[in-house]
Amino acid sequence: MKLRHLAAIAGIAVLAGVANAAPAFPFPQNQAYPQGNTVKFATPSAIKAHFDTWKNCWYKDMGDGTARIISPNDSTEMSVSEGIAYGMLIMVYMSGSQGDYQSEFNKLWAFWKKYAMGGGASGMKWHVNTNTGHADDGSATDAEFDAAVALVMASKQWGDASYLSDAKSLISWIKSNDMTSDGSVKPGSNWNNYFNPSYAAVGAFHLFKEVTNDTFWDTAIKKTLSDVSQCQDSKTGLVPDWCDWNTHKPVQGNAAITNGIGFFDDACRTPWRMAWAYYWYGDTGAKAVNDKIAPWLKEASYEHATYIQSGYKVDGTGTRDFVSSSFSGGLGLAMASATNPGHYMETVYETLINTEGRTKPDSPKGEKYYPATLNILYLLLMTGNMPNFYNMTGYTAFTPSESNRRQVTAPAGTLLPNDPSTFAAGFWKWGAYSDKYGVTKMQPDSGQSAIYQTATGTRIAASMYIAPEPTYDATADLKYPFAGVAVSFKPDESNIDISDAATIKVRIHTQGVIRMALLNQATLDYDNEGGEPGYLFHPSDDFQDVTVSLAADQYGDFTELVTPSWAYACSREEVLKAVRGIKFEAKMSKGGYGSFEITSLQILNSAGTTVAALQGLTSVPEAKRISAHMDLRQVGNMIEFQGFGPGATVSVYNMSGKVVRKINLTKSGSLPVDQLVPGAGIYAMKVTEGSKTQLLRIRK
Repeated sequence: MKLRHLAAIAGIAVLAGVANAAPAFPFPQNQAYPQGNTVKFATPSAIKAHFDTWKNCWYKDMGDGTARIISPNDSTEMSVSEGIAYGMLIMVYMSGSQGDYQSEFNKLWAFWKKYAMGGGASGMKWHVNTNTGHADDGSATDAEFDAAVALVMASKQWGDASYLSDAKSLISWIKSNDMTSDGSVKPGSNWNNYFNPSYAAVGAFHLFKEVTNDTFWDTAIKKTLSDVSQCQDSKTGLVPDWCDWNTHKPVQGNAAITNGIGFFDDACRTPWRMAWAYYWYGDTGAKAVNDKIAPWLKEASYEHATYIQSGYKVDGTGTRDFVSSSFSGGLGLAMASATNPGHYMETVYETLINTEGRTKPDSPKGEKYYPATLNILYLLLMTGNMPNFYNMTGYTAFTPSESNRRQVTAPAGTLLPNDPSTFAAGFWKWGAYSDKYGVTKMQPDSGQSAIYQTATGTRIAASMYIAPEPTYDATADLKYPFAGVAVSFKPDESNIDISDAATIKVRIHTQGVIRMALLNQATLDYDNEGGEPGYLFHPSDDFQDVTVSLAADQYGDFTELVTPSWAYACSREEVLKAVRGIKFEAKMSKGGYGSFEITSLQILNSAGTTVAALQGLTSVPEAKRISAHMDLRQVGNMIEFQGFGPGATVSVYNMSGKVVRKINLTKSGSLPVDQLVPGAGIYAMKVTEGSKTQLLRIRK
């Protein structure tokens, strides 16, 4: 008896030792998948920061040996099986030297089993009120798939065979309750009214086949991919939240997250499911689903995930124009399996990593449970931090490096001085501008000309990384980043009337999302600086000739120029009667890389000739430099003027090109910087005396 007692104690000690084993695949795993487009420049500490915020907000220890993920968003006492499964996946993959989350994983799994429909390792009742203890009967199939995958990964991460045993039991339950005999995916154990494409966890089915050696899962893979493909729109490749089983046409499912028929909060996960299957198993059927989406997606979003809307009709009509991780990541990951993704995966990462989650469930800013949770899962998958621990064949370890992403570099050629004798693209008054808040980078630097001399002639060029815009907070003094190049039509930067303008023609080569906008008085009068009407260029591999119409619609608004949603939309007539120039700037709300080169810019009337107000302004310089004995410089907090005669005019501009101060000099001397500029920052100052001009960049 004593020996048996000691043996039992020893067995408990062994199990405890296994349970507390260090992670076998610690985060960050940094494993390039055998196929697909792995992002190899991610910052693991940034992903960890997202995880910490998410865990502190949505993970809740219940104090009874269980824990849950607060979900969906209806109230904090609620939890759904989907959230528990997502949490289990995240805990497995985020475990590493900076934190082992096996205890959190075990508590989530204990919560699942507490509300399991068949007891133990079976499907969980999909919706639980932890205050009352009431749980809605019936499972949600996608949650079962993800929980089973998490258990298999846990068995390898922590070397505990009991997780694999539970996974096999759950997989068996899934086959009997969540699937039909022909391999169709039911929405849940208790219903099968419609098909939900976002439940098509094809990668999980491949894993289940590996784990159980059950050929049923081959049948499920084939049937499920066929169902998804038949649900896709012929033009866009988008699937709806729910499909009719017989016709595969979109329907309004009674369990839909969003009212309305379209690519909404359920369907947004479908490309992610397909990318997952391709990353892990090279499933060509999953790739084919995403390949149907890719051409439409690149065009509709300007090849940048920031411009993915948060909801579409399946024909591609956008319905919700704001950034959400659910869609920017979910839909963006259609490019994970693309043969020629370009830089799209870079933009998906930038968008996700620069989108904040809530710090508390009732916080007024930051994403709620659903997008914040998907944000973590998407980031892990695309960065090589969600490999298949069960079968690591074909993976390649890598070290994340900034060299694997686009860098801000000086444009080709020789940067010419900010000199009125220097022309490019038909105009001479070009100037770079950018914020100095600490993140945005730009070459050339703010205040320089942006005119480069190359072997083939002059061109306007800039390369930049623009910082993400701040999350809205009514109590904070928000500073919005900016970077671009502007041209003024007249040396004194006064407005001109171009009401007879019909088109703008530009020869341009862009990367990132570059916006061309008209600098005009009407926008300033409405105090909407930065909200000028503009045009977004599609990125191009080489120069393209773009013609932008300045025509008006039946309401008197521009047909092609668009005013930002936050700004007052001035009429075409208001804008064109007082325009001082044009700006080209990077416009990605979640930040990222942008660049452009311009070799020609024309504003033409309906006859195809230069508009009247611009004739003569683009061929002969209207100003010359002040002679060398005249000096303009900043010394500490003073601006010194030497050699200027009475009547010289001083104009000070902010980096958006707006005049903030204008005075006349009476004699040479000096003036305090405080007298010339309204606040801290970088400014451009121009001193004009007759036909002579001197420029200076000043800082306060």
